[in-house]
This record gives sequence, structure tokens and C-alpha cells, in this order.
Amino acid sequence: MFMSLISHLLCSWFAFLLPCYSTFKALSNRPGTEPDLERLSMYWAIVGIFVAIESSIGLLLSWLPFYWEIRTLFLLYLSLPQTQGSTYVYKSFLEPFCVKNEVDLDAGIDSAQSDVLGFCQSRINNLIEIFWSIANKTPITKQHLYGADCQAGIYSRAGVSLDYLKGQWDSYGPTVFGDLTKSSAQPRSITPRE
Repeated sequence: MFMSLISHLLCSWFAFLLPCYSTFKALSNRPGTEPDLERLSMYWAIVGIFVAIESSIGLLLSWLPFYWEIRTLFLLYLSLPQTQGSTYVYKSFLEPFCVKNEVDLDAGIDSAQSDVLGFCQSRINNLIEIFWSIANKTPITKQHLYGADCQAGIYSRAGVSLDYLKGQWDSYGPTVFGDLTKSSAQPRSITPRE
């Protein structure tokens, strides 16, 4: 417990706050700091992977002996400018992996984004069906949740047909989510501000 606290304090300061401020300084002093921006980009890429892995399996790893000490030393190795650890890890492991698997990674990310949007749309549809069932005081059935039409001619207090609203959602919901998918799938170029 005590080592966890010490590790969190050291890592918060050296692995997150100081590099964050260094990134601010490098961005505000452009264009003369391109090597610093490149080094910091490598650092944040490695730290992002570390945080993703740790948030996924960190609970299991935290039970290992000396986990907090090893974690602290690793993050210090990555963050301290004297060691250039993040640059080494990036150039030795991450960059070759991404170059080798770039097409597969892009396809996987595009697929995940479209699946997430489809999942969200289906859950919103389910919530609307549940709301209509509550508003109409009808029991919720599997037919309601999986696309069966509601009773025709039911109006809300505002005088708008709930069937009309459902029809609008069914018609335009996929388009909205499709546009979101297209805009998120388009490659974004990073250009400096002028």
C-alpha cells in the first residue's frame, strides 16, 4: 500500500506532469523545437500503450512482488531525458511493429469504430423502445426491443406521433451514425498552426 502511494506520486510528477509541461513548452516555441516534439510524441505513444496495458491487466500485475517498484523505475526510465528510454522503446519495438502491421491496424481500427457506432445505435433504439413502452403503458417484449412496430396512432403530449418520431429515428439514425463513421475514418493530417 505504501509503495503504491509512493509509486503513484513519483509517476504522477515525473511521468505525467513534467512531460506535459515539456510538451506545452515545445508546442509554444515552434518551429524551432521539432526534435523536442518528435521526442515527446514518441514518449506519449509509449506511455499511451503502457497505460492501456496497465488499465487492462494492472489489477493482476499489482499482486506481483515488487510490481510498484518495477513500474516506477520503468516510467522513470521512459520519462527522464537523461535516459531517453521512450525513444529507445519506440524505435526498437513500437515503430517496427506499426510499420510491419500498419494495414492490419488501420483495418482493425476502422472496423472497431464502425462496430462501436452500430452498437451505440442499437442501444439507443432499445432505450427509445423502452421509453415508448413506458409512455404507452405497454409491456416491454422482445418484439419491441428487436424492431417490431409499435401500435399506430399513439401521440405524445406535444401532439407528435410517437410512431412518426420512431420513423424519423429509424430513417435518419443510420445516416447520422454513418456520417460519424466516415468522418472518423478519414485520415487526419497534422499540420502546424499558422
